[in-house]
Amino acid sequence: MGKLAPKEHLSFNLENHAMTKQGLTGLFVYPDIPTTVFFDPNGSPDGLTQPWVALREGFCAQGVELVGLDQCCNDPDFELHLNVQAPRSKSPKFVILTEHPLIYPANGQRFLLRRYQSVFTWNPDLAIKQAQQIQLPHPFKVTGGVDGYGQRPQLVVLINSNKALAWWAPYQDLYRERVRAIRWFERHAPQDFALYGHGWNHSARQPVVGEIIHALEKRWIHRPLPPFPSWRGIAPTKSEVLRQSRFSIVYENAIFRGYITEKIFDAFCAGNVPIYWGAPDITDYIPKACFIDRREFSSYDSLYDFLKTMPEEIYKGYQQAIWNFLHSSQAQRFSIAHFVQTIVHGILDQVNASHKHSE
Repeated sequence: MGKLAPKEHLSFNLENHAMTKQGLTGLFVYPDIPTTVFFDPNGSPDGLTQPWVALREGFCAQGVELVGLDQCCNDPDFELHLNVQAPRSKSPKFVILTEHPLIYPANGQRFLLRRYQSVFTWNPDLAIKQAQQIQLPHPFKVTGGVDGYGQRPQLVVLINSNKALAWWAPYQDLYRERVRAIRWFERHAPQDFALYGHGWNHSARQPVVGEIIHALEKRWIHRPLPPFPSWRGIAPTKSEVLRQSRFSIVYENAIFRGYITEKIFDAFCAGNVPIYWGAPDITDYIPKACFIDRREFSSYDSLYDFLKTMPEEIYKGYQQAIWNFLHSSQAQRFSIAHFVQTIVHGILDQVNASHKHSE
């Protein structure tokens, strides 16, 4: 099976969107990362900045300059926040929610969300009138195909940082389940498992007190053995590791309907079959034939037996389903194109309407 060119195959066109005013300025509010880094097309080897670069270009195509906090903008025509932020002006405000409330609590505060003209969110259960559902986008750089086991010597990998939720939420927390998976494979199948990511040279991070514990470990605790023997360090790129592996453990950090992040698509694009646990409504978005549902296994013993004994033709069937999905219209809702088009149109329609009323 051939490969897609290293660019998104789903195109979009903003040129036909009628504009009533040109020369607008939007203030992009995300104080965590400098604007020059956030909008740098080469800012991430895994393409994490690409949606934001494309969003800025989408606004630019409509005569709108999207500037950051570190650039001069005293009187913007609108503000666009990445997750809930403090307002910087009296202009209309819009927000893109990428994090859930267990990671970023302000995103769950309705009194804060109601000050926005539109709330672009993955959450289908956010019951406020400003909510507009949109999925988290992925670059869709497909590097894998239907190649079977031949060039995939590693059975299972997990690529995640050692993190924890902001507070205890045992019924939704999948960070802890990642650790359980790691520990099971380290004890029972170490030859078939590899762990990659930041922070695994420390103990498993805990909610609330994790940062304090890790700070104490760095200063006072000297371990004769690594906390996680399966840890191989930080992956040069996710794609490189996933292309050499058959399966990957893809657990979201928490269980929320509609919360489907880049993790499952990283696996798809590398021709890797994900073992997924996260959004309970995942099959409303992605065909069941594309992934292995962790919830269908009573234990890691049964999951491992399923993976270890899978015939190559069955594996290729998963890969073919993934290939078909990535090339289908069903995948479009996760494309950068759809993300940009929805946000640019949604904001400019309202901003231009407000300018008309004020004239």
